[in-house]
Amino acid sequence: MADRDSDLQCPRCGAALEALTCTGCGAAYSRVLGVPFIGDFEAADALGLIEIVANAPNRASLVIAAGVVEQIDALCAGFHAAGDKDAFRATHAEAQAPWFSHRYAEWQAVETLLTGIDLTGKDVLDIGAGQGFDAWRLALRGARVTALEFSPVVAEAGSTGFPSLRWVGGFGHALPFRAAAFDHVFVNAALHHMRDIPATIAEALRVLRPGGTLITTGDPFRADGADQSLEFDIFDRHEAVLLGINEQIPRAGDFLATLEAHRAILAPELFTQVLYGGRSGDDPALTDWTAWDFDADAALLKARSGTLAMRVRLLAAWLEDRAMQRDGVLSPATFAGWLDDPVKAVAELARIVPRALLDTPFPGPPAKFDLINGWRVKQSTARTRTAHRRARLFRTRGAARVLLFQMRSSIPAAITLRVNARPVGRATIGPVWTLVEANVDAVPAGEPFLLEFQREGEPADFDSGDFQVRLPGLLARLTHRIRTSPGPRR
Repeated sequence: MADRDSDLQCPRCGAALEALTCTGCGAAYSRVLGVPFIGDFEAADALGLIEIVANAPNRASLVIAAGVVEQIDALCAGFHAAGDKDAFRATHAEAQAPWFSHRYAEWQAVETLLTGIDLTGKDVLDIGAGQGFDAWRLALRGARVTALEFSPVVAEAGSTGFPSLRWVGGFGHALPFRAAAFDHVFVNAALHHMRDIPATIAEALRVLRPGGTLITTGDPFRADGADQSLEFDIFDRHEAVLLGINEQIPRAGDFLATLEAHRAILAPELFTQVLYGGRSGDDPALTDWTAWDFDADAALLKARSGTLAMRVRLLAAWLEDRAMQRDGVLSPATFAGWLDDPVKAVAELARIVPRALLDTPFPGPPAKFDLINGWRVKQSTARTRTAHRRARLFRTRGAARVLLFQMRSSIPAAITLRVNARPVGRATIGPVWTLVEANVDAVPAGEPFLLEFQREGEPADFDSGDFQVRLPGLLARLTHRIRTSPGPRR
């Protein structure tokens, strides 16, 4: 194995790897789509993996050319330096594009947080590297960058677009690296996607060398006292979330918990680009880059919502044990082998969805899992769910060969029902409730499966992508009676 991989460790037991094989427990890892992947997928990853399967046909379009990063950074620098920003936008068409403000905010965050930090010749880890945009920014500053990515498809695109970077597949909450392996760690707009934010921050600090810096940017947060209904309000019309991207607005305390627990060996700095309610809670939103004192202002931030960036210097060796991955259910190599056959892939992945997410009540109470499966929870009722373009149900095959639903749409729409990605029914619906059948005969009895309602074609606007789904009246009453029955008396 090349020297640059001598820092790799097994996430199952913590022993060193040799040629991608653990010297302790013997676990064997492999290159997946050209990238070494260290770790296994868990049941909680199933939904994300289904999204990867759906996007796999577009793999080639994910590749970003290095020159694009340099062009956008030059555009951001020019805009930043311009005395008349309106005039700059008027003479630069790309600065008028919808994506520009997002890219400029990212550029500004990186420029600000790197002030006084020389990356030349430094070992830098980029967690949640995506297609490599930000990792390449760091490399342009002279860093030796390791890009860590959860999705094999995205990692493949990154390694194609930026082959000079070191790419590793793995998980932020159980990093496959030895302690003190990196001079600096970056997490750009990725922490809020992580399943366990405190654990990911702890792992990032574990792999830092004393004196090194953890930099995070672009993470939305909500007040610790705000429940998940805030996400329902914000994401109800967020098409990417409804189509399966697991955007979250975690509590501020989720970002700060690890830092508070280890304050004695950390020098943390906090920044916001947006803070709703300002300092008093009733002030207009602060929309400028603002620095906060960690010790004095953490409580204030926990009572607000906004976007957070952090710069945390590690003052002494991290002494906490590493996080281990003990619940792997699927090897990335096996998963990658399914990507050319979405029907097989989705059928297999439906079997590893956590049991708590199978056979949930329909319509049932609002839940985040419903939102990222295409159901507009704010628009649903006690009997009816509103779907946006594509909605999913995870079910277990019972005795029935055919499932019945009633559907309608304010404008005519063609709907295809799919079981494990295979079409099993089709109907054209309109304003009147229409009975639609889904044949599940191909699913073995007792097996979990994925049922999808797909609106065909591109809707004219957001709202025209909606349609409603309910159980037929008698079935709805029977289902309710079965779920709420106290059972026989003893």
